[in-house]
Amino acid sequence: MGLGQPCLLLLRHGETEWNRAGRLQGRDDSPLTSAGLGQAGDLARACTDLGVTRVISSPLGRAKTTAEIIAAACGVAIALREGLAEMSFGMCAGLTLDQVRARFPELFDARNRDRWHHRWPQGEGYADVLPRVLAALAGDLPLATTPPSAIVAHQSVNRALIHGLGACTEDEAMASEQSADVMMRLDADGALWHMRLIRGECAAVWSQGPPKRAAGWPEALRALRAV
Repeated sequence: MGLGQPCLLLLRHGETEWNRAGRLQGRDDSPLTSAGLGQAGDLARACTDLGVTRVISSPLGRAKTTAEIIAAACGVAIALREGLAEMSFGMCAGLTLDQVRARFPELFDARNRDRWHHRWPQGEGYADVLPRVLAALAGDLPLATTPPSAIVAHQSVNRALIHGLGACTEDEAMASEQSADVMMRLDADGALWHMRLIRGECAAVWSQGPPKRAAGWPEALRALRAV
C-alpha cells in the first residue's frame, strides 16, 4: 500500500512510563511501556506497508527505541538528529500538570495568551523549537520523498514542524493532538493528512488535516520538495 506522491510521515514515540503517569518529559526520558512497545510495532508494520525507506529520529531514548523497531522492520538505518529532541520543559520537567499549577500558579494563564512564544520556566517555547528543528533537518532535503521518509519525534516537535512546513497556522498546530497510533502525512504542497492505525494495520483512508495556508513560509515549503 505505497503512497504515490512525495511525502513525509511524522510519527510520535510509543507510550512511556512518564506518559502513563502524566509527567512532563521534555529532555528527560523514561522507558517505553509494554503498550508503548506494541505501538512501536504497529507503527513499524504500517511503515513497512507504506514502503518507508528513510527513518530520521530524535536521539532521546523513547524516540530512538521506537525508531529502531521501525527501521528494523523496514530494513533501513536510522539517522539521529540532535535538534529533534523534545521541547525543554525546564523547571517543570518530571512534574505532573497538577504539580505545575501548584508551583507556578500563573503559568497557564500566561501560556494561554500566546502558546507559540511562551517559554516554560528555564525551558523553551515552540518559537524556540522550530528553528533548531529546521536546522537539524537541513541536511536531509528533500524531506518529502517517494517512497516516503519518516521522522520519529515528539508531539511538540511535530506540532512545530506542521506549522513550520506550511501545513497550518500556529493556533491549528497548538490544537493538534498526536497519540502514538496516529501518523501524520505532509505532502510536498503542504497538505496535511492524518491516519489512525487500527490493530497495527493502516486505516483505509487518510483524513484531511487543517487546511493549507494560502500564503507564507515559501522557503520552508521548499524543504519538502525536491531541491
